[in-house]
Amino acid sequence: MVWKVVLVKTQILETGYSKLNKGFTLLELLVVLLIIGIASSVILINTSSIENVTQSRASIERNFQIISEESILSGNILGWFPDNTSQKIFILDSDGNKDIEFISGSLNNNWKSISKNKMIIKGIDGDDIELKNDITEFPTIIFYPSGENSGAELHIESEEYIQLIKLHQNGKIENETKSK
Repeated sequence: MVWKVVLVKTQILETGYSKLNKGFTLLELLVVLLIIGIASSVILINTSSIENVTQSRASIERNFQIISEESILSGNILGWFPDNTSQKIFILDSDGNKDIEFISGSLNNNWKSISKNKMIIKGIDGDDIELKNDITEFPTIIFYPSGENSGAELHIESEEYIQLIKLHQNGKIENETKSK
């Protein structure tokens, strides 16, 4: 019988298993907590970048909705003149020339949220206009009192995503975001 006790003690020393100790070691718990922490931080980082994309999408869509609504409510034809840091809205005369500047603080606030990104506007004629420091000479998009517009596609390229905003001539706005 003595011999069997010695054999059991030897097995415990070699494997580290004992029927008296139940549960996890401190090292095992720390490893599990480390894995959970890394996984949650990756998820948190990804969701914050998604929230930024969603906010910029909403602000740009709202920007075009405001201009369209102002054109409908005022009964005037409005021209949109953007550059990479700001935008201007002008009431256009019957010949399509700038007549009076339409001032709205909320429009520039919406535009500043994306001003650091590369922006390209593709008109319905197929021309690509990259927005730079100068306001465009001719309106990039024209908004009519009927709720329609001249139509265009706005490509916004950031480090993490490419956003495509399509303004259809009937006033419908489509928004698509792709990761790089």
